[in-house]
Amino acid sequence: MQLIELNENEYKKFTESNNAHFLQSYEWGELSKTRGFIPYYVGLKKDNDIVASALLLKKDLILGYSYMYIPRSFTIDYKDTKLLKVFTDEIKKFCKNKKSIFFKIDPAIKLHTIDENANKIDGDDNYKLVENLKNMGYTHLPLTKLFETSQPRYTFRIDTTKDIDELVKNYHSKSRNAINKADKYGLEVKVGKRDDIKEFIRLMKMTEKRQDFYSHDSDYYYKFYDIFDKNEHVKLLIATIDFPKVINIIDKKIEDEKANKKIDKDHLEKLMKEKEFYQEKSKHESKKVISAAIMVYYGNMSWYLYGANDMEYRDIFPNYKILDYQIKLAHNEGIKIFDEFGTIGDLNGDSHLLGIHNFKKRWGGEYIEFIGEFDYVLNPFMYFIYKKLIPIRHKLANKKLRNSNK
Repeated sequence: MQLIELNENEYKKFTESNNAHFLQSYEWGELSKTRGFIPYYVGLKKDNDIVASALLLKKDLILGYSYMYIPRSFTIDYKDTKLLKVFTDEIKKFCKNKKSIFFKIDPAIKLHTIDENANKIDGDDNYKLVENLKNMGYTHLPLTKLFETSQPRYTFRIDTTKDIDELVKNYHSKSRNAINKADKYGLEVKVGKRDDIKEFIRLMKMTEKRQDFYSHDSDYYYKFYDIFDKNEHVKLLIATIDFPKVINIIDKKIEDEKANKKIDKDHLEKLMKEKEFYQEKSKHESKKVISAAIMVYYGNMSWYLYGANDMEYRDIFPNYKILDYQIKLAHNEGIKIFDEFGTIGDLNGDSHLLGIHNFKKRWGGEYIEFIGEFDYVLNPFMYFIYKKLIPIRHKLANKKLRNSNK
């Protein structure tokens, strides 16, 4: 068996036909160039057939050293221990030739079955794989509970092969009620176009400011869309409110309330204030995008990757409506699994993160814990130096990003 660098067509054909993760895609490698990585697309050939592949992202360090990150690890049959060992050895040689001090993998493979409180329960597990990787020389890094690692270690995944009625039935009642309210206010969700990215960015900047975080600059989202759109691997979804339509809906509610023999004055007052709010908004524009999301496709899966909302309109739940649309869209397009791309495993900590977790929990997906990160150390001394210096580097980089975003 021989490790070779694959061309674009070879790599895409193998990864897509083997239902690879979008983070293993050729597109993700190209996008990673914008973040200072050099991508390598490699495969292991046996009798002229590719039997394994990997996207290696090289990050240059000082003194000519580097490290390699292999997002979501290899596209390979992990049950074939011999093949996994051979591929690991070949990757090790490749990385050494690039003067890498280590390479990192983080397979999107379930560690074990967990309940809604993140406790291990009877079911599937992959402890044998963990031990196999350790026996091959990998270092299993400490298991995290939040978002400390390169990729989320917990997520929710929805089986979108089920009938639409069954999917909706599995929603929490809060999700169904929120969607119903969004529908009553005529909220419209549709697949947007490249020109709509500016609306997504506007909402993302609002979300960043509200939640005190920084994600990416504006160019990143345009590049992301352009790269993944070449082969229809991305959809931009936008939720739009029509102010005149909403005012008419509220007027009808006011008329109905006034027609009651026992008028609920508090409810009527609330409706009047609501009408005033939308009348004021309608002076500036008739329609407005109030929620947006980026949905990625690869193989038989799709992911809810980025989402942003205008919280002035939170009472009509645009974020619920847009996620409901994504789940149904995945079903209608024959996607087997919809991944909400990240949640937490510590349910007793940060209230903001817990709020995100509870929102994602309300869609009936399976709560999943992945096996975590593994480093394969090639240069122990430089690896030690790297581990000491990288927290300082991240702190300085984050400070610079925040300052540039002000």
